[in-house]
Amino acid sequence: MKNQLLLLEELQRHDARLQENENALKTLPEKLQLLKNDLAKFEALLTRERASLAETEKFRRDLEGQLKSDEGNIARSKSKLTQVRTSKDYMAAQREIEATRKMVDGREDEVLKLIEVIEAAKKTIADHEKDIAELRAHVAEEEVATEAKLAEVRAKAAVERVARDAVAATVKPEILKKYGTIRMRRGLAVVPVMKGVCQGCHMSIPPQLFNLLQRGTTIETCPQCARIIYWNELMKEKELEKGESGGS
Repeated sequence: MKNQLLLLEELQRHDARLQENENALKTLPEKLQLLKNDLAKFEALLTRERASLAETEKFRRDLEGQLKSDEGNIARSKSKLTQVRTSKDYMAAQREIEATRKMVDGREDEVLKLIEVIEAAKKTIADHEKDIAELRAHVAEEEVATEAKLAEVRAKAAVERVARDAVAATVKPEILKKYGTIRMRRGLAVVPVMKGVCQGCHMSIPPQLFNLLQRGTTIETCPQCARIIYWNELMKEKELEKGESGGS
């Protein structure tokens, strides 16, 4: 059973690396998507800013059109002054001219303010266009890097899967089934016992069970967490045996 425990430990290492690969295959595209989402948000903001600028420029053009119309009205009113015959009509024409002139002054002030707003908006848009261009380039680079990394991870996972299956084929079917069931529930299926304490749940195990672990003749599980357990010193002895046999 010592060999089976060693195989389970090796199998668990392969499964841990495969899990890391699976996590990378999931998280790498997610990170890239977050960058793409940020880019889409900034592009949408830029679109709104451009639309707002277009509306403001249209409003300015409309005001300038009204100014030309008002100035035309003033010119026509002045021409009427030469045709009035009574002081009353003259005063009425003057009041009309003054009212129109005040309106023109107000609109000219508004046009000047709009010009300032438009210039500021254009500068902001230019800055955002530059930022977005840089972000777009960064996203493109990250997309290439992510695809390369995904290809690398897939290749590693394929090699790891072959190695894992080779080890699994040497584990007894009933032990492999138990390992798989525990791993599905607990994640970590095989853990050592150190100083009488299970390293999976950190609970003490019964003395009788600890005696069995020291013999290393059976596959045992922790009464608390149900993980497969082994005496850590026993595994060290087995590793030492392997090292000595390899060196001879």
